[in-house]
Amino acid sequence: MITVQKSEKRRHIENEEQSTWITFDAESMSDPLRDGFGVLKVLNEEVLSPGNSFTLHTVEGMIIITYVREGMIIYKGPLEKPDFLESKEFHQDKVAPNTKQYAFNVSQSEDAHVFQCGFSLEGCKTGLDEGGYLSSPEGFKKAGIKKLFTHAERQGTLKLIASTDGRDSSLQIDQDVQMYSTYINKGNHIVHPLKIGRFAWLQVIKGEILMQDLHLLIGDGAGLSDERSVSFTAKGPAEVLLFDLCAQFPEKN
Repeated sequence: MITVQKSEKRRHIENEEQSTWITFDAESMSDPLRDGFGVLKVLNEEVLSPGNSFTLHTVEGMIIITYVREGMIIYKGPLEKPDFLESKEFHQDKVAPNTKQYAFNVSQSEDAHVFQCGFSLEGCKTGLDEGGYLSSPEGFKKAGIKKLFTHAERQGTLKLIASTDGRDSSLQIDQDVQMYSTYINKGNHIVHPLKIGRFAWLQVIKGEILMQDLHLLIGDGAGLSDERSVSFTAKGPAEVLLFDLCAQFPEKN
C-alpha cells in the first residue's frame, strides 16, 4: 500500500524570517499523518532568510537528523555546543523530551535550505540500549556528530546516510532506521528492496519521479507498507530522500 502526501497538503508557515513546510502536522486533527509514519515523526523543510533562525520543539525523545541542502547554519542542540553545518552535511543528535533545537543562518546575503528528520526513540529494538542508555539523562549528553556526503557520492545511487550499525561510513543512530539520499538524472531507475515487515517513506526534494503509476513532484512524499520494494524513475534531474523504517512498536498498557 502507498500513502501519498502531496506538497500542497503540508502545513506551510511563512513570514519574513523563514518558510516552513511540515509533512506530519501533529497540531492538526485533520491530518491523517499527524502521528508520523512509523518511527518517522518529523519531516520539516525550512528555508531561512539571511541572518534568521528557526526552533524545533520535540515533545518526545527523538533522534534528529539535520540536512543542510544549501547554505550554512549554526546548529544548537539542548545539551551541546553550537556547531557549524555547511551545505551537503548531515548532523545527528539525540534529544530528550520537551527540548528545543535551534538553527541560525549565518549568511547575511543567501538563504539556507534545511531539512530536519525526527525518529522516535520508542519501539524497534536495536540492541544498542544496554544498561538503559536511551532512558537515562546521560544518554542525551552524547555530542552531535556530522558528516559530509558529496554530490558525487550520491549521484545515481542510494547513498546510505544513517543506519543502526554505521556501515558504509554512515551516521550511526540508536534506532532501526536506514536513511538514504540520491541525485538522479532523467531516466535513471532506482530499486530498493524492502524486507518483510519494513515500512518506507520517500520524499522528493527536487524534480519529479514516477513511482508505479504515481507522479511525485518536488515536496511530495509517499509512505509504503506491505510492499516488496521501493521502485522509482526520474522524469528529469531529481533529488530524493528515502527512509527504510522498522514497523515494530511497543505494546501500550
